[in-house]
Amino acid sequence: MKRKNILPAAGFAVAALAAGLVLTAGTGQAWAYFTTYTSASGGYAIDLGHETQIVEEYSNHTKRLAVSNDSTQPVYVRARAFSGSQCVLTYSSEDGGWQAGNDGYYYFSQPLAGAVTTEDGAVSTAKTSELLVQIEFPADAQAGDECNVVVVCESLPVQYDADGNTLAPQAADWSAPLVAGSVEGGTE
Repeated sequence: MKRKNILPAAGFAVAALAAGLVLTAGTGQAWAYFTTYTSASGGYAIDLGHETQIVEEYSNHTKRLAVSNDSTQPVYVRARAFSGSQCVLTYSSEDGGWQAGNDGYYYFSQPLAGAVTTEDGAVSTAKTSELLVQIEFPADAQAGDECNVVVVCESLPVQYDADGNTLAPQAADWSAPLVAGSVEGGTE
């Protein structure tokens, strides 16, 4: 009877098993990474302290924009229109109340006063003058061609310098993060 030598086969099996263990050693961590999720509960409301409304009218290839301040806090206002590359936008202000900034936005030249409640309970809201956005279609435009114009309007509470003087709207820090005060709420 011939005896088979199983030692080389057993060595190969042990080596394969060791390689398999090494390759799968991190599988638990990787699996945990891909299957972990998180959830949150609770929350709190953020009161930004001011609210503005934009009023747009469109006629004769011109958007007429005005902004009203519905809060009691004075704010700065800036606006900008965007369109596709096929249309050219030209801005103007009939009374000079809007001024071009270096960043593509048009700034209302003074802080927009907050709303005032009169003695009889009526609320009077302040409103900017009109910013006109003329939309010029390309020369090869056909009847029925459209140009989508999106208006972005931003407002920011009035800011002051170290001496307490009101900053000009273009000098205000429009990138300042919202700093919330004491926050309560949420559940665990």
